[in-house]
Amino acid sequence: MKRRQVAWLVGGVVVTIFIFVIAQQFVFSPASAEQLSREEAEQHVSERFSGEIKGIRETASHYEFEVELKTGVYRVSVEKQRGHIEQLSREEAYEYEDEVESEPETEVDENQSEEVNEDEDITEEVEEPTEEDEPTILSYDEVTSIALDEQEGNITELNLIDEDEPYYQLIIEDEELVYEMMIDAYQGTVISLQSEAKTPDTVVSEEEAVEIVLSEIEGDVTYVELREVEGSLYYFMTVVLNEEEQAIAQVNAFSGEIHSVAWEEREEENDEEENEEEEE
Repeated sequence: MKRRQVAWLVGGVVVTIFIFVIAQQFVFSPASAEQLSREEAEQHVSERFSGEIKGIRETASHYEFEVELKTGVYRVSVEKQRGHIEQLSREEAYEYEDEVESEPETEVDENQSEEVNEDEDITEEVEEPTEEDEPTILSYDEVTSIALDEQEGNITELNLIDEDEPYYQLIIEDEELVYEMMIDAYQGTVISLQSEAKTPDTVVSEEEAVEIVLSEIEGDVTYVELREVEGSLYYFMTVVLNEEEQAIAQVNAFSGEIHSVAWEEREEENDEEENEEEEE
């Protein structure tokens, strides 16, 4: 009888564990996380850009919005899972100038103007600053227009850094370069603009290139660098064979083929540095 009860107890525990594992796969799976709805994404864009949404296109992972602002038509890409704006690019630029209404000129009689001036002298008061005079942070669309007027390309990141002196940080990409721009959040002036070359996409990673070389040459890889040679990308690496010899290998970053291997003697300076490190 006791054995039968123990068997039922063990069986119940096993079934409970099985059901818990299955529930984890379906209930707690990351795939079950709710994605941003079309309406939520539209509200997200409307809150950040004071323009008119002209069209929406949905892909598997993003919502693509066409937004018309005073300065042009922009394409805004919103990631479904987190609701982040991942890309912002201007498709069409408009010529836009702030409209300033000029006050109509009125003729003032000389005697009347003298009376007005006397009254102004008597009742002259110092105006106290109001809330309207306090500086306001520029909107996303205003900063976008300023940035793309300064540097054409696709805005991949746009963040407001809210510090003592707030500023916008932007990443803009074109076909060849990546730009990092900072814009004063109040004045709209470009604080800094730096650029660097894009890292080309390769088929073979650095780790894979090292494995390819070590499968042919026995030694220790001490240096790896990706270089462009006559329009093609190659990994150049130094392989230490022993205390006296080393090899310089060149691997095609797209095909993974070893293009060349040069054998040479190790420099005495390198040996001395290694000895000093060992002594320390």
